[in-house]
Amino acid sequence: MIALTGAALARARVCLIVVPSFLFFGYNQSNIGGVLSYPSFIKYFPEIDTSNTTGSVKAENARTQGTVLAIYTIGCLIGALGMTQIGNRFGRRKSLIAAAFIASFSFSIGQLVVGRIISGIGNGGANAVVPVWQSECTASKSRGNNVVIIGVFISSGIAAGGWVNVGFSFMFNNEIAWRFPLALPIIFTLMIMAFTFLFLESPRWLISKGRLEEAHAAMQKLSRGDTLDDAQIRMEIDNIASLLQQGSQCERGFLDLIRPGDQRLLYRICLAVGINFGAQMTGANVISYYGSTIFKDSLGLASKKAALLNAGVLTWKIFAAISAYLSVDRFGRKPLFIIACLGMGLSMAALGGCVWAIDYRYTFGASVAATFFLFLYMTIFPLGFLGANFLYSAEIAPQDLRIHLAAIGTATHWLFNFVIAEITPVAFVTIKWRYYIVYAVISISVAVMVYFFFPETNCRSLEEMDELLSNPDHWWQVPSYAREVRTGEPDPSPTKTSISHIEKV
Repeated sequence: MIALTGAALARARVCLIVVPSFLFFGYNQSNIGGVLSYPSFIKYFPEIDTSNTTGSVKAENARTQGTVLAIYTIGCLIGALGMTQIGNRFGRRKSLIAAAFIASFSFSIGQLVVGRIISGIGNGGANAVVPVWQSECTASKSRGNNVVIIGVFISSGIAAGGWVNVGFSFMFNNEIAWRFPLALPIIFTLMIMAFTFLFLESPRWLISKGRLEEAHAAMQKLSRGDTLDDAQIRMEIDNIASLLQQGSQCERGFLDLIRPGDQRLLYRICLAVGINFGAQMTGANVISYYGSTIFKDSLGLASKKAALLNAGVLTWKIFAAISAYLSVDRFGRKPLFIIACLGMGLSMAALGGCVWAIDYRYTFGASVAATFFLFLYMTIFPLGFLGANFLYSAEIAPQDLRIHLAAIGTATHWLFNFVIAEITPVAFVTIKWRYYIVYAVISISVAVMVYFFFPETNCRSLEEMDELLSNPDHWWQVPSYAREVRTGEPDPSPTKTSISHIEKV
């Protein structure tokens, strides 16, 4: 693999690192939801049985079930934040290896809760590292494509979990029907550990550690096929090193993110938290985790039909994710965030209305309409929030704190993922159709938030983005300042640089 350069090297990294990392991510989000009603699973875990219970017992089991599913996301949160301790110190590759190693020891089925926590720690660490590594090894003009492509793999992993459960549903009385699906992700972690060291370390991380010759060799391989010559590469290295020296003379950590200063780090935290809040609290993982439950209980469909439709909507999500890959570098991040939020809000409001109608015995037509709006939701959600949220957190960060800000964004993603997994079983039993209206309101609110407070990052080098967030007099002027610079008005910054040719993909 070392012999590959330029675009070929980028494609190999996507296939052998990004693919298994985010197949693992997606698969673990959906696989357990499909086995919860299997008799062979309930035999071992009767405390989370909501299929064969009623009344107060069902309500109590629903709370326990939510906790069992949600505890995985707490592990992911811990892994994302913990990864910062080694991400800057040991590099992107070693950090990813460590995360995959932890995840590989997580599949003790007899200890379901403990296993899910450990699995989450490894998965959360990988989620924090891979988008940063990708963004630092890719040119600004194609950075969106190369990071947002992870959405296709997340969707593929989610769909794979759905179809594995469909296949094993025909032998649901056998223990292998739930043991095999829960153990399958170890294949992905073994791939990550096997292939990570075949690829180059991030040039920007190497520069931040003063390893300039290694950075030069890496940039040569990453930019092979571009028009850059040796002198231009060395000039870009000098520019990046100069900006790093201007930013800070000592190693910084989480506390520096909340200290006031010209870099507006607290504002950047709010952006990373806000966009990942939007990725979760607009309801996507309600469908990913509990799709079968929605089709069966909310829409009143038979179990087999519910399983097939759930696998179908998750498979459709793969094709929908391609829309983000094709549009994120053409139209930018901000328009896609807004369009996705408005579409999701409409879909959730309509879904709530359909479930209300089903509750009042308007069954067939309402079920068909609800299925349509579930598919519509999964058409629109990937456009803005299946990868672009991780990309955005990495793009708005300064070099020495990029892994920290990406970790905060990823941790936010998993924190609200925990909220979703924890409250959804109870909400289905208590507030029913009104639960979908909650997500409709949140989706519209996130669209308004993005419009007024988020700057566009498209086609800017990571160093340019750092300056754009720092130059205006006040933080609330950053979005309008970004629009002015984008439309061709002069940039008053005397230090503006353009470092956008690390890799042409």
